[in-house]
Amino acid sequence: MTITSVNSSTFIADVIILIRDKLINNITDPIVSSRTGNDKFVLTEYPRRHVSYPIITITDTGTRQERRLGMQSEETSLRIGVEIRIWARNVKERDELFDAVYDYLRQQQFGTSSLTLANLHDFTMDSVVNVSEENVKSKVMTIKFLFLTV
Repeated sequence: MTITSVNSSTFIADVIILIRDKLINNITDPIVSSRTGNDKFVLTEYPRRHVSYPIITITDTGTRQERRLGMQSEETSLRIGVEIRIWARNVKERDELFDAVYDYLRQQQFGTSSLTLANLHDFTMDSVVNVSEENVKSKVMTIKFLFLTV
C-alpha cells in the first residue's frame, strides 16, 4: 500500500505508513546484503522476533486536537506524535542512522516530494533519548506534525 496523502479518516495509519515508506526509500540499510527474506530494515512496531540490527521502528505516540478551524466547522487542527527509534549494534551505527533520519525529515518540508504535500506540516522534534541495553544501542526520537482535517 502506497500512501501519498494523509486522509482525515485514517490519519494515524497513513502517517506511520508514509514515514515508513519514505525512510525505506531514502535511508541506506547498512546490512542490506545480509538480510534474509523476512528481515526488514524499517518496521511499524517493536520487534517480537529475532531481528538483524540495525532496524528502525516507527510508532505513534498519540494525537492532540489543538483547535477547530472555525465556528460550526468539523475541520480541526491536530498535532500528531510519532516515535522513531533506531536500534543498532553499536553507538556509532546508531548515531549515523539517527543523523540520516533526522536530516532526511528536516529537509522534507518543501518541494516536490515533501511531507507538506502529503498534508503533514510544521515538523518538530520534541526529544531524543539514548537507550543502552546489553546487546543493542538505541536512540528514541519523538517528532510531531501539524495535520489539518478536511
